[in-house]
Amino acid sequence: MLLKELRERWWRRVRERGLEGERLRVRARVLRPEEAIGKPSRSDYPLLKGKEVMIEACVRDGVGQAFTDQPSNYSGTLESLYNLPLNSNRNRALLVAGINATYSLLGLVKGVKHCRDEGPELCAERMARVLLDEVGGDARLGMIGLQPAIADRLSKVFRFFRVTDRDSENIGRRIGEVIVESSESNPSVIEWSDVLLITGTTLVNGTIDYFLKFSENKKLYFYGVTIASAAYEFGLRRLCFAST
Repeated sequence: MLLKELRERWWRRVRERGLEGERLRVRARVLRPEEAIGKPSRSDYPLLKGKEVMIEACVRDGVGQAFTDQPSNYSGTLESLYNLPLNSNRNRALLVAGINATYSLLGLVKGVKHCRDEGPELCAERMARVLLDEVGGDARLGMIGLQPAIADRLSKVFRFFRVTDRDSENIGRRIGEVIVESSESNPSVIEWSDVLLITGTTLVNGTIDYFLKFSENKKLYFYGVTIASAAYEFGLRRLCFAST
């Protein structure tokens, strides 16, 4: 399980720096939509719809965030965070946010706070350019997890593009030039695609191992702030251009 291995690598770093015994407080608080994303030009982001919530953890001056559908406030030491069972989205989100905050504190990762205002649109533009340069416009691109600005832009520059989402309210919606499919189509999209762009939230909802296992021969990209530390530790290609 990728998250378990991430937890162990993080914990080794904590112990190497002698931080395990300190009373480092990890505070995860639910961010209001305006705090997390500001006032973007679109109104259909999950953060604004309330389907997913951004939690923010603070370790000294280090800040880390994670998306989750089971938000919870939390305060404790890094050791107590390490000992949380990984049996719920709540606990996985707390751990991921805490690891991101620790790695931010240690200077290992940047871009750990969600982009705001026009940031999502700017990120989508740059992401489209990067993907076009690296895989070409004729690649079959599958997107796992809807981010509306990104999906809209990619649908207009890739001839072959599909996107899936877990939110029933999104299924069947037209975003740009594409119709959003149900996450039940994920096996079909994996088989069909040459390239996959996957939301980092899969690290929290427990599905990232599935995508890694069944996409071994695909070119993989992950997007968002949630995946920051995992991307650093495991060499995953992360696209996140407007986060701070």
